[in-house]
Amino acid sequence: MLVFFLLPLVAALAPSEDFERGKNAFGRGEYRRAIEILRPLLYPERRLTTEGEVVQVHRMLGVAHLFEGQNADAKRELTELLRLRPDYRFDPLLDPPPVVDFFNSVLKEQDEEIARLEAVKASRRQADAERARNAERVVIERRFERRSFAVSFLPFGAGQFQNGQRTKGWAFFAAESALAVVSAGAFSTNIALYGLRPKRRCLVMQPLDAAGLPARCPSDQIDRSDERLSSALFTVQMAAGGLFFAVAAWGIVDAVIAFQSEVPIGPEVRRRETSPPGASAARWRFQPVLLGRDAAGAGLSGSF
Repeated sequence: MLVFFLLPLVAALAPSEDFERGKNAFGRGEYRRAIEILRPLLYPERRLTTEGEVVQVHRMLGVAHLFEGQNADAKRELTELLRLRPDYRFDPLLDPPPVVDFFNSVLKEQDEEIARLEAVKASRRQADAERARNAERVVIERRFERRSFAVSFLPFGAGQFQNGQRTKGWAFFAAESALAVVSAGAFSTNIALYGLRPKRRCLVMQPLDAAGLPARCPSDQIDRSDERLSSALFTVQMAAGGLFFAVAAWGIVDAVIAFQSEVPIGPEVRRRETSPPGASAARWRFQPVLLGRDAAGAGLSGSF
């Protein structure tokens, strides 16, 4: 049982021991021996756990292959080294000149390859952009009606007409108009017939007092018919006026609840067109539009 627990520990320690053995062989100049020990740490699969060790192994393998005359293998290892550490450089004062020169040649090839790939990518991007500019695009045109919130506070169904609720609009218009006509008619009739204060007549001949002036008419003999009719007209005027304001307030609340600042009008139009060079991706413009037989407004038209 103890053997099974020790096996993973031995497997974990083996790559580290091989790394140290290969490093020592490389330090003694035994390059062939170093290659034999270090190469299995990376190929066919990586056995090292840290990137720092991987970088060191690629460096040692690159130098060892170079001194063994295996330039292709050395180039491959140094290329992998640059892939992991693009800013890695050999020190001209500490490293052998052949190694520095060979590494710089690999670095130059890599820079040229990177520059070539970047040029290819830039050319492809330019070609894609040119095709996009000259390609057909779908233009979607929509029209919107801009509505005023202040209209919702106007009487006679103005808010309902703006919201497109024509039946409600005509109902509020008819009700408020009828109530306004009744209230105004009662007021004008009252003023025309009785003025600001209706007159009272005495039903009997009033005797003269000591001063020769008509005596006070007895209360039971006062004719109050004009006063009662004027009071009835005033009651009609106030009732109709109160109902008018109640219906108008109802219409305002209803219009505010249903209000929308922008409403699409007309069908959505789709068409294909070729984009000229330098054309923008979206175009918006305001223009007057006819909203119906009874109204017009400002429209917002856009394409993208």
